[in-house]
Amino acid sequence: MRRPAILGALATIVGVPLLLRLVYGEPFLNYDASYSLVWAHDIAHGLTPDYKGFIAPTPHPLQTFASFLALPLGHATPYVLAWLVMLCFGGIVYVVYRLGAQLFSVPVGVLAAVIILTRPAFGRNAEFAYQDIPFALLVSWALLLELRTPKRGWPVLLLLALAGLLRPEAWVLSGAYWLWLAWRSAPEDRPRLAALALLGVAGAALWAISDAAITGDFLHSFHGTKDLAAQLNRPRSPIDAPVKTAKFLGFTLREPLIVGVPIGCVFILLLARRGLVLLGVAGAMLVFFLFSTFGGLPLIARYVLTPTVLLAIVYAVGCLGWMDLPAGSADRRRWQRIGLASLALSVVFIPWNVDLMRTVRHKVTNSREIQTDLRDVADSPVVRAYYARCGRISTFDHPEVPPLRYYLGGPPGSVMDEKDPKHPLAQTLLMPIDDSVSNRYYQGKPPLIVPRGYVEVFRSTYWRLMASPACRAAVRAGRTLPDADRT
Repeated sequence: MRRPAILGALATIVGVPLLLRLVYGEPFLNYDASYSLVWAHDIAHGLTPDYKGFIAPTPHPLQTFASFLALPLGHATPYVLAWLVMLCFGGIVYVVYRLGAQLFSVPVGVLAAVIILTRPAFGRNAEFAYQDIPFALLVSWALLLELRTPKRGWPVLLLLALAGLLRPEAWVLSGAYWLWLAWRSAPEDRPRLAALALLGVAGAALWAISDAAITGDFLHSFHGTKDLAAQLNRPRSPIDAPVKTAKFLGFTLREPLIVGVPIGCVFILLLARRGLVLLGVAGAMLVFFLFSTFGGLPLIARYVLTPTVLLAIVYAVGCLGWMDLPAGSADRRRWQRIGLASLALSVVFIPWNVDLMRTVRHKVTNSREIQTDLRDVADSPVVRAYYARCGRISTFDHPEVPPLRYYLGGPPGSVMDEKDPKHPLAQTLLMPIDDSVSNRYYQGKPPLIVPRGYVEVFRSTYWRLMASPACRAAVRAGRTLPDADRT
């Protein structure tokens, strides 16, 4: 890569997160990412991560490994990990540009990159540091490598193997890519193909080994995801899957692109068949998403982020692909009118898109402020004194469990949701300061009810710690509750 290209890549990868920061504010770790950090902390201290804990999310080995590497940063670790995901989003924007330019033209690449940058759903998932962002980067990067050098081999499979430690769709893509490498291969290539087959299954194998090492179940992630979906009543019916998938695509791409993507598909089928690879990869991932419901897995909007990355390029070629057609031709004139009309819809929709971005900013700001205040709670000498004397802390709901446990540095079971049927209410309970905070953070949680006898002993901007009479007496006396009373 030449120096101007390198500088352009760096400017995009770094500049996009800074722009996102201006639009939406500082990023932070979502619930799943916070649990990955807690599990990494457990491993570093020789403890067994609680993969089977109450409402514990699906473990993603690559995310946990990245968290493990960042642990020496201490309280700054969540902040650094969140910004790494933001940089991955910058990488997506750059790779999308390169894909569009490689397959079609620079204008197509630029438009596709702008589309990705301006989708509120992408901004939200990057700000919340969801693992779907680095997954989308790895898959789109692998596709770019293959397009630049067909049948490239191990670099593509390596990226897909890493992606396969974040989401299982990459396993299907690895298998399909290996079959493509093996198609019409010469006999002397068989040893190389055998080695590549091992790399192709590496993501699935490492994930299964990780699950077995922690839980004794090679398929824990599958079983746990299915059970959690049932517990949280998430949609997972195969009958509902097609409609839900269409809604998720619309939610991510927004209205003008829902019209423009079919136009791009027709243009590719008729005049730019080199773009079929985009439809093939996106289609394979969407089919996997649909059929996963037969295994009881949930339908969640961010699971279709990676296909929408590729469909954004399809939309862009529908708008600007005519620029590659012969000047003065009837096809060029026809597709110019169609493409510019499709692009005009996005221009008309800009005010609505800006309103959506404001809504996302409001949600991000609310959640970030309330969650990051947990660090002040954990750093308080009062809270630490009650934690040391009275033991385990109960929380009002599950979202605050992993960040509070990380900041306290506690082992598995030291911070638990009060609704966990396996653990009674602890001697201390962390609650929002009032119903207004609860409604902002939990969106529909029942009104706050203070347990009988519990009194507030600490208050931060958004949280308060309630303690039982026995716990307060123990702290006043400078003694520690017996083990039987601490839990």
